[in-house]
Amino acid sequence: MTSSPDALSIPAPESARWQPIPAEDGDAFARARRETMNIVQWLARVANSYVNAPQDERTLLRFLPQQAALATMEFDGNKSLQLRLPTLEMQFLENGRPVPHIFNPEEHSPAEAEAWLLVELLHRSIDRERFSTKLPYKVPNLLYGDAEDYSPESCTTGLGQLAAWLQNAAAAFAAAGHDGNVVCSPQTLDLISAQGCFSLGDGSGEPYFYKDKHGKRSMLKASQFMSERDPLAITVAFLNAPAG
Repeated sequence: MTSSPDALSIPAPESARWQPIPAEDGDAFARARRETMNIVQWLARVANSYVNAPQDERTLLRFLPQQAALATMEFDGNKSLQLRLPTLEMQFLENGRPVPHIFNPEEHSPAEAEAWLLVELLHRSIDRERFSTKLPYKVPNLLYGDAEDYSPESCTTGLGQLAAWLQNAAAAFAAAGHDGNVVCSPQTLDLISAQGCFSLGDGSGEPYFYKDKHGKRSMLKASQFMSERDPLAITVAFLNAPAG
């Protein structure tokens, strides 16, 4: 843990953009997704406890592509909780500005993450009695208690790739004409826009874009456009094509 209020996120390396995930990195990418899924649930718990929104929208997170970060919607006036990629550090924001203190999850347990969170709620004069660790959905294989620590440093390559792919997706949505906020579902880590959605894969599968209409899903897998000269153009064409 550190106390610097102005720590900046580490952007995904430019060389990682629009590059396929090498077979030898597949395990690191899958572990990175698991680590992110575990830690992002703290944002979901805070959002579920404090954000004033309908139940099905309350836990949706903002994706901030320039910072490669996820953040809750604002609550208690001007506050939010941010998760930065690829480090998976958490930090509260007030009026969009980071405030002390940062939680670095490396070698810290879920119990320690909860303890940090409760202290920060107290420091921000947020009613701790309203905070609940319950989630409105189920996520398999979540860590609990103090039996096992988080370890983002064990999959730094995968986390860099994960951050780059989320930034890629946001860039594709913008190029396809989406001019609003891109949101992330903490239940799946999928990015959601008016043009379509993006998935990092299901733990072992490849990333893909998708659109749902009338109960049918159309998909564009990474392997279908990464071999093309202009992956962004292929992706934008898919997003702008009629669904179904």
